[in-house]
Amino acid sequence: MSNKNINRLVEALTPTTEQKEKMFQNILVQSQNESTRRRGLPPMKHVRSAVLAAVLMVCLTTTAFAVAYLGLDETFLKFLNPVNHEQVEYLSNGAYVVDKQVANENGTLTIKQVIGDSNLTYILMDFTAPKGTVLNAARYRFMVDTMTTDQDTQSYGFEMVDDGNPIDNKISLVMSIMTKNSIAGQTVHFKLKDLQAADPLPGVFETVIPGSWETSFKLDFKEYSTLYQIDQNITMFGYRAVLKTISVSPISISLKIEGQSLKEIDEVAGRLRKSNVNGFEYLDNYPITINYKDGTAETTSIFTGWTLTEFGVQMLTIKTFENVINDKEIASIVFFDKVIPINN
Repeated sequence: MSNKNINRLVEALTPTTEQKEKMFQNILVQSQNESTRRRGLPPMKHVRSAVLAAVLMVCLTTTAFAVAYLGLDETFLKFLNPVNHEQVEYLSNGAYVVDKQVANENGTLTIKQVIGDSNLTYILMDFTAPKGTVLNAARYRFMVDTMTTDQDTQSYGFEMVDDGNPIDNKISLVMSIMTKNSIAGQTVHFKLKDLQAADPLPGVFETVIPGSWETSFKLDFKEYSTLYQIDQNITMFGYRAVLKTISVSPISISLKIEGQSLKEIDEVAGRLRKSNVNGFEYLDNYPITINYKDGTAETTSIFTGWTLTEFGVQMLTIKTFENVINDKEIASIVFFDKVIPINN
């Protein structure tokens, strides 16, 4: 992460005066509630308040404390790299804290938080190996043995997040689940097995810690997406189709397309697919461009999402970017020959 991005992240994590007052008030209320529950014990009200005030003066200047209390884990923020303070608040408001552990003799998996939109769900998790183990590979992932939600068709992956200590026995991972529709409010059941490690691309994954970790939990996040009904004709590789909807959030953009020639469009895209120089990442054959209000733009080049074509007449393509999208500042989205204005 560049110094510019680090400074931007620190600025985003710094709580406003209003947020500090809110946190202070909430903690005081919690403390008073605890005192009420402990009525049978000697009164500690004045001592408790004085100590609490002193602690808060220190804690409220600590970004990690502020983020945790506002509802979004600091590691999640490193992964997302939000553009400003307002986006930090927005992302925090949608986060759901799971805080669930699954442990065996091979290590402990801690499910920390969940965020998501209409088609993409991120699950933040920590894995702690037995003492004496060093987890210092460039990439890690689990094998997914079981994954159950109300959505039968889905894609998933893992991305490691820098936790500040590359030579200890702990790693932080973000698991992504891409689905046809939102899974907010559902219960997910999964069984992960065999932690695998790899060097940077083109390194091959190999199992470094065997075992399995199985759990279920609610996905009670508040989805971020704004849905735009488009219903406009487009031309893709010389074939006609209809762009039905665009779903926009800070973490992804999803497009739904319909047409009688999607099978032929898929075949052309497959023939055009070219690997980049290392042969392990692929160019995006369905690129989109985001035009921002300030005149800047960004275009997908390497495919990092998911495209699903069903029955030859329905297509869903989900796009992710290196960092979160400044969705409130989008002027238009370009897909093939169509420019779609976005009114925020």
